[in-house]
Formats: sequence, structure tokens, C-alpha cells
Amino acid sequence: MKKLAYCLVAFVLLFLFMVATNSQAINARCHDDHGQVSWQYMGSTVSTYDPNVKHYMWETTRPPYGPWDKIALHRYVRQPDQWDDDPYAPAPDRRKVFFVNPGTWDRGYQSEMNPTTSQFWYFAGQGYDFYSISFRTEYIPNFAQDQFATFGLANVLSATSGWTYGVFREDIKACVEFAKQISRAKQIFMGGVSRGGTHMFIYASKYPQDLKGLVSFDAGGAYVKVDPSNQETQAAFNAAVAALGSTPLSPYLSEVDHYDLNQYAGAVPYATGMPGTTLSGTPETPLPALNSLNPPIPSFAPADKNRMTYVSDLRAYDTYWLGYPVLPPGLTCNYYTPYPGGGGETYMDEKILIEIEALLTRYWPHVQDLEGTFMANYLVNPYLDDYQNPNINLPVIFFASELSCFGGSCLTQQHQQQPYDPTYQVRTQSNDITTIYLKGYGHLDVFSGTHSLQDIKQPALNWMNQRLGH
Repeated sequence: MKKLAYCLVAFVLLFLFMVATNSQAINARCHDDHGQVSWQYMGSTVSTYDPNVKHYMWETTRPPYGPWDKIALHRYVRQPDQWDDDPYAPAPDRRKVFFVNPGTWDRGYQSEMNPTTSQFWYFAGQGYDFYSISFRTEYIPNFAQDQFATFGLANVLSATSGWTYGVFREDIKACVEFAKQISRAKQIFMGGVSRGGTHMFIYASKYPQDLKGLVSFDAGGAYVKVDPSNQETQAAFNAAVAALGSTPLSPYLSEVDHYDLNQYAGAVPYATGMPGTTLSGTPETPLPALNSLNPPIPSFAPADKNRMTYVSDLRAYDTYWLGYPVLPPGLTCNYYTPYPGGGGETYMDEKILIEIEALLTRYWPHVQDLEGTFMANYLVNPYLDDYQNPNINLPVIFFASELSCFGGSCLTQQHQQQPYDPTYQVRTQSNDITTIYLKGYGHLDVFSGTHSLQDIKQPALNWMNQRLGH
């Protein structure tokens, strides 16, 4: 018996050693199509709403290995009854792995942990092994455009002209391979938030074998407009890329709207004024008076939003009217409109809106804006390394706000609905295509709105659960 006990102890110690060694091996290396990728584990956080849901983070460097050529992988997973963090534990259910690409200026994490509004924490709490990427844009310093040269970074800045959709696709591939290795999943669901949907479709066109379904969060549907008479040429594209950085109107990087004010509102949301411009001058400049606002706050706004008391009120006002008068108000965020059938709340809570805007990065590579322009009216663009095989065979669900489906216009793109618009072509061979038009929703409301749980997150969860496969 004593010998048996010694053998059992030895076996347990050997098993624990093997587990620890395997975790270190996963941490040290992961292989994608281009060879070995080394990941550095950066630590973890725990949800304040559910201590069993955890967030883990890794970083790695990417070619051509400049100072900002780095990405991060974020993992959100439910690990009940574990006192110690276990970043490399397999997925609770390897059929339920979900990777979501964030949108322009966005990151692979959120400061808000409430699963009612946070996609990241919600899907993890519902049993999914959830992953996301922080793109290279997270590592760009928040300098003003002219300061990059001041600090000797002009050449590094110009290198961002090479941060194409194809480059970011390979960054996503590195993350997906690592996520599959950790979770032990062979195929995963992929989602896209806003521009992240473009990244999603680009990824799916090259690596469909990795995926079992696509979830578009106001990020474009399965149908694209194709107009051969309005397609841009490769020569025009090359000229546009060559002009990057040559004038102030064509910078290497596109800047998020009101970046400085976003940061200030996030740090001091209840400030009663805006920061002054000099140390010796007025500490704050006053907020605009309510009766001076042009355009005014809508008359239908609830009483608690019909005010201009804090700097966060000003940011919410600016976001509601963003794009006006070219675009109708509320398409970015329908902050002032009461949610139909609700208790007086509107489509977005101000606190959540400010947290979203304060977390945005300052810059995005302008070359991707150009690529997006030159992809227009193509099903397959012959000169961009972005859409080589769009005729994938993957199910798609598209949650569409008023920004991407104003007045329900996207519903005419579906072959099974009338009136059918023949100028739209489908980019998946699958017949499993779902479009959900979210009447009244602004763009940001889809991701973190007051009713996004019932209107978007739960339907997305149900849709994936019905398509788990093996």
C-alpha cells in the first residue's frame, strides 16, 4: 500500500508538471501560416459583476517590427470555482468560441464590465470563450499630427501607410491561431463591430476553414452593391496611396472626432466647464448655454437629458448631432430619443457613452479608408489583397442600425424579400442569411445601448447556439 501511495503521489506530481509545462509551451509559441509567433502573457482582471468571469491578455510583435508594430489578444472566459487564474485552460465548451474584431479606433477590451451593455463580458458569462484583438493602433502615441516630426517619429508615422486591411487580416490570423490553441477549438464564430465587420469578411474570404459563422454588429451584411460603371482603377488607387502624407488634407492617420474632449470627459465627466488653454488663463471655459445650442436639444428628450450642466452632456449632444446636416441626427448614437415601450430611458446611457468614447484610440491608418473607397462597387477587387475569395459558404447574421440600414433600406438587399434590388450581390454561398433591422438604433447603441441585451446580444447568442456543430 505504501508503494502504491508513493506511485500515486509521483503520478500526480508528474501530471501537474506536464500541465505546467504545456501552459508554458502555449505561452511561448504559437504557429500560424508564417511560422512561430511568440506571445507574452500580460495579466488578468476579474469581472466585478461575476467573480467567475475573467479577462486575460497577451501581446506580441508583428512584422516589420517597428515600435508600434504590436497587437494584443484578449480572452474573456467563465472559470467557476477557481481561486487561481488559469489563462491557458481549455474552453468550457470548445464548440462555443467567439472572436470579435473591434471597430475603428476601438480596442479589444472595455472599461465597463456590466454584461447588460458589454459584449465582451456578456458572451463570456453565457458560456462562450470570447476573444478580441487590440490592433496596432493601440500603440500609436496620442500626439498631435505635427508632433510626430517634433519627436523624431516622422519615419515611423509614414510606416503606418503600410497598415492595410491585408496586414491587419494577418494580425487577426495570428490571434485566431493562438485562440484556437488555447481553447482547443478547430472552428470558431467570428464577429465584427463597425469596421471590424470589414475585417471579418476579409478574414473569412481567405481563411473560411477557421470559421463556422459570421456575426455582424452594424458592420455590413452579406450583400454588397456592385456597379461596374462606378469602379475605381488601380492607377487611381496607387496615386491616392502615393499622396498619403503629402498634404495636411491627406494624413497618414485619421483622427477620432473630438479626441481631446473625449479624454477630458472620461477623466472628469462631471466637470462644469471645458479645460482652458493656458496655465495663466481661465482654468475652465464655460459650457454653451442651453438656449444657445444650434441645433437645439430635441423637444422630445427626457428632462434628465434636456440640460447642459456637465462636459459629458456636451459630448452626448455632439455625438447625437454628429454628421448633421449631411446625415440625420441620432445615427451615431440616438441619445435623446426614448426607447419605445421603455420606462423613459433613451437608446443610450450617458455614462456608458462617455466610457466608450474615452477609451477610443486617437488614430487609425488612413490607407484603410482609401482601400474601403476603392473596394466600393466591387464584389472581387482585382488589385487589392483583401477580397480574393468572397464567395464563402458561411452563415451570416447582420444586426443593422439606422446608420447602415436607414428606414429599413437594407432589407431590400435580401433575395428572399421584396422589393429585391438587383444591383446587390451576395458574398456567401450559404442560404443561411439573417438581417435584423434595429429601428431607431444609432450605431453605438447596437454595441452598448440600454436595450442591446434583449435586441442584439441575446439574439446573437441564440443564433450561434443553434449553429454550434461539432
